[in-house]
Amino acid sequence: MEFRYLCRPMYQPRHQKMRYLTLLFSLFFISSCAEEVIPGLEEEQYNWQDHYTKEETYIEMRDGVKLFTVIYAPKDTSQVYPVILKRTPYSCKPYGADTLPSRISHDQNLVEAGYIFIMQDVRGRWMSEGHFENTKPPYSFFDSTKTDEITDTWDTFDWLDENLDHYNGRAGMYGTSYPGWTTLVGARSNHPSLKAVLAMAPVTNFYFEDFNRYGLFALNYLPVLHAFGTQKDAPSDTSWYDGRSEAFGFIDSLDLEPDYYDFFRKRLALTNFDDVLDSTNFFWQNIQAHPDYDEYRQKRDWIQYFDTIQCQVMVAGGWNDEQNLYGILNSYKKIESHVPADQAQFVMGPWSHGHPVRGDSAYYLGNVFYGYNLSKHFMDSVEFPYFEYHLKDNGEKLDFKVKLFDTGLNEWSYFKSYPHQMRDSAVFYLNGDALAAVTPEEANYRTYVSDPHNPVPYVEGDKFYSMAPKPYFTADQRFVSKRPDVISFETEPLSEDLTVLGEVKAIIDFATSLNDADVFVKIIDGYPMDRKPLDTDPEGVKMNGYQQLVRAGYIRGRYRTSFEKGMPFVSNKKTEVQVPLLDIYHTFKKGHRIIVQVQSSMFPLFDMNPQNYVNDIYQADKADFAMAIHRIFNSSRIIMPIKK
Repeated sequence: MEFRYLCRPMYQPRHQKMRYLTLLFSLFFISSCAEEVIPGLEEEQYNWQDHYTKEETYIEMRDGVKLFTVIYAPKDTSQVYPVILKRTPYSCKPYGADTLPSRISHDQNLVEAGYIFIMQDVRGRWMSEGHFENTKPPYSFFDSTKTDEITDTWDTFDWLDENLDHYNGRAGMYGTSYPGWTTLVGARSNHPSLKAVLAMAPVTNFYFEDFNRYGLFALNYLPVLHAFGTQKDAPSDTSWYDGRSEAFGFIDSLDLEPDYYDFFRKRLALTNFDDVLDSTNFFWQNIQAHPDYDEYRQKRDWIQYFDTIQCQVMVAGGWNDEQNLYGILNSYKKIESHVPADQAQFVMGPWSHGHPVRGDSAYYLGNVFYGYNLSKHFMDSVEFPYFEYHLKDNGEKLDFKVKLFDTGLNEWSYFKSYPHQMRDSAVFYLNGDALAAVTPEEANYRTYVSDPHNPVPYVEGDKFYSMAPKPYFTADQRFVSKRPDVISFETEPLSEDLTVLGEVKAIIDFATSLNDADVFVKIIDGYPMDRKPLDTDPEGVKMNGYQQLVRAGYIRGRYRTSFEKGMPFVSNKKTEVQVPLLDIYHTFKKGHRIIVQVQSSMFPLFDMNPQNYVNDIYQADKADFAMAIHRIFNSSRIIMPIKK
């Protein structure tokens, strides 16, 4: 089935030693470099280099810092054009006025229609001057003499208004992940020239996405922290950070990368990585210094600042985004609640991080097939007409407010607003080994032993390369279903389709023999054993009985009452733990089972809990880690919002 290979191999790990880590950073949150070439999608007839010029310049900010900026403008100067700006920490490569990229935008429609594409290295990154700070707070909101990404965006647009030739005065912004965040920051600047933004998978809060998750540290990000936490002394057109490949056990002579599971398991404690990250890494030091959701962390929660936006806003992303699902959902919810009804739009596909702009034909995420030409349709029918209408007055305004993809039926649905809360809900109790809608009569429980020295792996096999492999979000969970430290609950085969839309709540009545623990809850779609093979099934994969991960939620148990301050468990005392589970839109089909798995590790996606309570896990020693017996009481329940 040839069409499968147009897409699926692009999601597989690559053995390229530290060169791969450097590439990963450049493509981090996938996305960010517009010049990335996608095999099979190179321009065939229209050669952009025949129609555009390239100019490199520096734009001076109000405090004198100069930001490196690249301008790709149409050669046809008989008309004026709008601007599409992307501000990025991932570089405006290739550098050099005579050095041209393979592409200047992921969307060929926009290139052929004629726009002025502008890319800018944010403050402190690559060829720009200044000091870099991750998701810098809007300091200018509190002190008008300060600068930040808000003021830098404003000053950039002011410069364009005054200096850019053949510019119609109307600008848009777009970007994915961190550039998705700079896009929303640009929208919040409320510069009068900015008319429309498209923020894809935006970063919003590093305490609940990416590097930290609900008190946990995202251990799989550790190999790329050098790229985020190393300052540079001067503008640079090459990477200035040291990935320290030898510390991770890369074998250059054999072109092999390490087994990350064993690498992290043997070290275990976060104090055992001084040879990988040290005191010169400012980002790692900040993470260690702020394990709680303190004032420092709260000031960097950008959701709170999206209360006043004047331009048109579209947020787009995917239900299977393994990095910034939190930011996608919560940024849109905040914006929608604070702007006029026709000012904000939302698109949520089945995609993983950055995949709305892949342009692939058959879209698989791992073994799960979702449809044909989904991202191409997004670019052709959503992104392109969106900018054409708002920046050129061409065509008509998009006729939807909220467009969501059902990841069980593989169908799109349209809504007048985001469906925050369904009228109906279904409550399933974790009763014995059943997931049942019957209230349990007795306070029984199931137990499992959680051993930090033998943690539950989060993917099958040895594909533990730095950051998370995208397919883990839909991966078959049968590989852990028989482990004694993973307990499963499942319904009988469904007698009819059950569509869940919204935030699933997991309320776990929990006890531990020690005084700290992490709790993970997974929502799984269990395929029937008598399922017949489909033409779109991947070759060699047993899809009957497949246990497709739909959503995983997690929390460091010490933060069960507040993320601002940890609190130990009382040994062997029943305690309610609410495990955050972000929204889903998924139809569990007739004949399928709903499965819930509960465990206390997903390794090395996240760091391990010592399970002996220590004041600061970032300072724990390996000797602090111990086995514990956990209990899950049958009064525990999953509450699912049901779409009728």
